[in-house]
Amino acid sequence: MAIKKYSKILSHRIKNRANTRVFSNFAKRVGIVYFGFVNQLSDEHKLVRGLTVSSTINDNNYCIGTVDGYNLSVVDRSDYSIEPDGSEHVNNWIIFAFELHSETAIPHFFIGSKNHSLQPYHSLFSTFPNMIEIKLGVFEEYSADFTNRFTIYARPAKSTDIQSLVSAKISAVLAAHFWPMCMELHDNVLYLYSTDERVSITLLENMLKNGLWLAGQLDEQNETEN
Repeated sequence: MAIKKYSKILSHRIKNRANTRVFSNFAKRVGIVYFGFVNQLSDEHKLVRGLTVSSTINDNNYCIGTVDGYNLSVVDRSDYSIEPDGSEHVNNWIIFAFELHSETAIPHFFIGSKNHSLQPYHSLFSTFPNMIEIKLGVFEEYSADFTNRFTIYARPAKSTDIQSLVSAKISAVLAAHFWPMCMELHDNVLYLYSTDERVSITLLENMLKNGLWLAGQLDEQNETEN
């Protein structure tokens, strides 16, 4: 088991070396700072949290900066885990974290992509067992494009609040431009997750553009509601 574990980790490290140039070039193009590998226990760097954080994560290609007024962190994260059934997984994520401007607390929610494995996000449902699929349509009807591609998870008591924030109009853009990424809003930080094996400048630029747009929409909606 140990040999299998380290072979998987080694494979990821080799792949990460290939990703380094992509992330560093991206950082230069958008004007943020590239740090590379960071120790999650170090006080020198702010840990990117969200549902993927754990005591065993390995963070590479860490970048930080401000783009269009939003403080932003980017990380290439991997984590090795053994499930209760004995199966082993090395999960990989590209994560963009945007600090919202809203001072009012926004309820925790997760938008998971359908027809795309949610296994890398299993910790969400074990850490927050009260996060369940919410029934949409309290205020307006959501398009089939969105409901066929995404599911929104939140605490049932916050269902109406989430639907006020993620309106049908916003969901239409998510359906058209965000799939198969997943999204999380926790402690007023917006996280975009991609498990795409092929890292490219185009992917990173799309995640940045989409994340900035969604962060702006959530800030605007939250200000309107409050």
